[in-house]
Amino acid sequence: MKKIANIISAFAAIVLLGTGCTKELDEENHSKLTEDFFSTSQGIQSGLNAAYGGLRSLYGPEEGLEAFTNIGTDELRTANGNRTANVANYNTSFNSNNEFSSSIWNNCYQWINTCNGLVDFGNNVTGVTEEVKKQRIAEARFLRAFYYFTLVQLFGDVTLNTNFSRSPSTSAERTNKAEVYKFIIDDLNICVADLPANTQTSGPSRASVAAAKHLLSRVYLTRGYSSAAEATDFQNAFDMAKSLIDPQSVHNVGLLADFGEVFRPTNENNREVLFNVQYSRDLTFGGSHTWNHLYVAPYDRFLGERNLNDGRSYAWIRATKWVLETAFADKVNDTRYYKTFQSVWKASIALRPAADATYDVVVGGVTYKVKSPSVAVGDTALFFPGYNMTIEQIRAKKYFVFTPESYTNDRIWPTMTKYLDPNRTTVNENSHRPIIVYRLAETYLIAAEAALKLNRVDDAVTYINAVRSRAAAPGRTANMQIGAADVDIDFILDERTRELIGENLRWFDLVRTGKLVERVRLYDDFEAKNNIKDFHILRPIPLSQINAVTTGNPYPQNPNWD
Repeated sequence: MKKIANIISAFAAIVLLGTGCTKELDEENHSKLTEDFFSTSQGIQSGLNAAYGGLRSLYGPEEGLEAFTNIGTDELRTANGNRTANVANYNTSFNSNNEFSSSIWNNCYQWINTCNGLVDFGNNVTGVTEEVKKQRIAEARFLRAFYYFTLVQLFGDVTLNTNFSRSPSTSAERTNKAEVYKFIIDDLNICVADLPANTQTSGPSRASVAAAKHLLSRVYLTRGYSSAAEATDFQNAFDMAKSLIDPQSVHNVGLLADFGEVFRPTNENNREVLFNVQYSRDLTFGGSHTWNHLYVAPYDRFLGERNLNDGRSYAWIRATKWVLETAFADKVNDTRYYKTFQSVWKASIALRPAADATYDVVVGGVTYKVKSPSVAVGDTALFFPGYNMTIEQIRAKKYFVFTPESYTNDRIWPTMTKYLDPNRTTVNENSHRPIIVYRLAETYLIAAEAALKLNRVDDAVTYINAVRSRAAAPGRTANMQIGAADVDIDFILDERTRELIGENLRWFDLVRTGKLVERVRLYDDFEAKNNIKDFHILRPIPLSQINAVTTGNPYPQNPNWD
């Protein structure tokens, strides 16, 4: 582990895009970062481990993709004020000096350079079989494609570095995204040929053919909407997704029977998961993240204390009213609402309020006082039914009850449970759960969206209904089926919310389909709807990057960003 950590530290010192030759960088020893090092079995494995470890800079930190993809959309928004608020609300403090842009930009290029070294010199490796060598280089290509796809979606035209760099540069240019997309697709096509077919051979924490096919279908689909589109993109997206869905046994993947099992703690390596980012108490992976805290409502205000099962209530992020009441309007036939949002909290300590203690609820626009309940340990103490009730029904319950009419901006709303981690040792501990990046249910929805763009609506219906059937309550599968008349791009986006909310995809989905500004203005219920502008479909190039380019032409900023 120490060797891997040293490699990661050394690679971190290589700055790719003219980010400045500081004194600190000049003094750093790069002697290990040579062709000879990459050409050793230890070097290729350590470098690859470092490139995988780099994913934790995107999936885990508060300034990672969670802030750039989940909030500031139609799905999720800030609740209590926090360091993600500027991004989520598109306010004037969100500019090119924002730490979130620079964090993602710098980390992606740092690990792209690692991957470049592995690809450039990996064929020279001795002491491993040709099969292992080919697989390791393909894994590096997968990760390089993943990092570049992240950049091109967020920033548009970006600098394309195709070879390993040993030293910082003070010059850089932005490459047309058409060329970047071609580079990504070329890498992923090699991955499809050279990676292991069986996802479970090394687990979804490593690249496989299944993960490469899924990512390639996403890339084709995304490019198909863009100014870099090629005529075959939607067909290629459909075919690639279909080639993963149809022969599932070849890749040892499949939809789980129960939607709720997909995100069950300790089950993050299940057969539906195509790719994830590993966290663990094991020092091989190490580290932790705070995502288990971010979506937790302040339930302790009513239960008197936090507990391991219900989490630490940062109360940073909550679902929009549209999500809770419209996207998930069907809570009878569709099981996904109650398997995504918490509705019941049990008392971890006895609640014995004063005889005259009350709490407020809203029914029909009127605020009522309700007697605060006495609750024993282990009994239901707090209930969010997800639907409205009469005041008589609420008063008849022997626990706190809050319906959607009583939700508030910062204190009362249901926890999203996908990242809860009850297996911590203390209430305030961060999570060691792996973070799911890609799973097969999304592959079905990619196939459906591509089919819609190809005017193959019956195929779109087939793939959507497969996902909806899995989500159906017992005996209600027929009620969950949709027909051709139901399918348009907004329905697919709604279905993606029901299936994939909070999975670090939404901003990409809305930008890809040209729906970001429209749907934020329609469905956000906080500040973003009033602040979002057309230019927000791209993130700002970091000011640190622009300032560091001192040789040649200035580095261009995206339109309208300061």
